[in-house]
Amino acid sequence: MNQFIIDTIKQAARTRKVLRIIYTEKDNTNEGWRHVEPYSFSKDEGEQGFFAWDISKGGIRRFSLERITQAETTEQTYTPRYAVEIF
Repeated sequence: MNQFIIDTIKQAARTRKVLRIIYTEKDNTNEGWRHVEPYSFSKDEGEQGFFAWDISKGGIRRFSLERITQAETTEQTYTPRYAVEIF
């Protein structure tokens, strides 16, 4: 697991900044940069992930940390829709 990506997610959540990620789906496809609002980390059947609001999809999504290949904090802020549980 990439500690830089985890730290970037934490920084975005703490500062309420939109995060942009490159995420590879289970079928090995990706949609390019996805802009998300980070909310909480999760562990499901041993897989580390995090919940975020996917801006382009208009809904909450769970992203596996192992399938994020890049992450960057943007300058765009967000007003939380849910409690932010990442510190």
